[in-house]
Amino acid sequence: MRCTGTLAIATALTLLAGGCGGAARGGESGPIKIGLSTPLSGSAASLGENERKGVELAIDQVNDGGGVFGGRKLALAAEDNACNPTDGASSLTKLITKQRVAAVIGALCSGVTLSAMPLAKRHRVPFIVSTSTSPDITTASGKGGNEFTFRINPSDATLADALATYLASAGKLRKLAILAEDSTYGRTGAKAFSAALDKKGLKVTGVDFVAQGTADFSTQISKYRNNGTEGVALYVSGADHLGFLRQAAAAGLRLPVTGRVEFEGQNLEILKKEQFAGSSSVYPYSSLIDTPENAKFGRLYQSRHRTAPTYESFEGYNAVMVLVDAIRRAKSAKPVDIQKALLTSDMPSLTGGTVKFDDHNQAHDKAFILQLKEGKLTIESDVTT
Repeated sequence: MRCTGTLAIATALTLLAGGCGGAARGGESGPIKIGLSTPLSGSAASLGENERKGVELAIDQVNDGGGVFGGRKLALAAEDNACNPTDGASSLTKLITKQRVAAVIGALCSGVTLSAMPLAKRHRVPFIVSTSTSPDITTASGKGGNEFTFRINPSDATLADALATYLASAGKLRKLAILAEDSTYGRTGAKAFSAALDKKGLKVTGVDFVAQGTADFSTQISKYRNNGTEGVALYVSGADHLGFLRQAAAAGLRLPVTGRVEFEGQNLEILKKEQFAGSSSVYPYSSLIDTPENAKFGRLYQSRHRTAPTYESFEGYNAVMVLVDAIRRAKSAKPVDIQKALLTSDMPSLTGGTVKFDDHNQAHDKAFILQLKEGKLTIESDVTT
């Protein structure tokens, strides 16, 4: 399209603002665009859809309450990253250069997040990491070199330490196998949990890595039945997580599972079977968390989606609220102003913790030890990460 107009200066200003009819990123009028890079296709698509639902709920709530400042509303621009690092980098490029978002939330899968982080730094646009757990993200952020990446969820290193401490004190599982997806999330999660178990004197009977989208877990299930394993720690996600549980249930495997177990939806219904008694998990969120703020969030989410919120839903919602808090304090939608405001965030979380960033731009909200007892999910304890 070619711009037209009577004054050359008007045309020039329009081009500087981003093209014909476009608004400058962080301009002083119109909706403030928030980007979301998440898997909306592939084996992790269900997790990405849950994250988007949480983001959309938060945006609607903020807009219904009058917007952020000066009556300005939020708008969402979402891109599918398919849990693939190449697609992830492309999705962030589109959000920043074409959608001209003020900030990006993402990218769910750790490998995607790590590939996208340099782009956020290059373009000087805040990147809120909401669910990716690789410890490498923390190492590289803030004083690690990437001042535009901020993570609100815990890393696998702190989660693994909390779970290993719990398992050692419970004293029921001394020998554990680890089943992990062959991805950044799976590899770094398995490494962190192996190290945490070793520090507590617990034995790892073996680590199995499987490709994302694996259809057959019979080899692993047979191994766990026969090698003295007392429990299986899972670092697989989405459809693979559900697929393993279904096959283990059908094969009659009678072992508790632990690690990063998703006690939600169809997973929870399978894990309630007696053969998985004593299963546990460490997670940054549960719909069971007893705070007034989480109860309100749960009611809003349930009303809209007829189901309880998931971890991904919570973190998507939480990420928007962290950004809104920064935008309001900055009184600006310019990315560099939002980044500066994020550095001084000190915001209460729905979980009863606080979102406040350290010098690696890592927040230390609460996490929770979850366990199934007689088919009922309970919160055993909470830990500060």
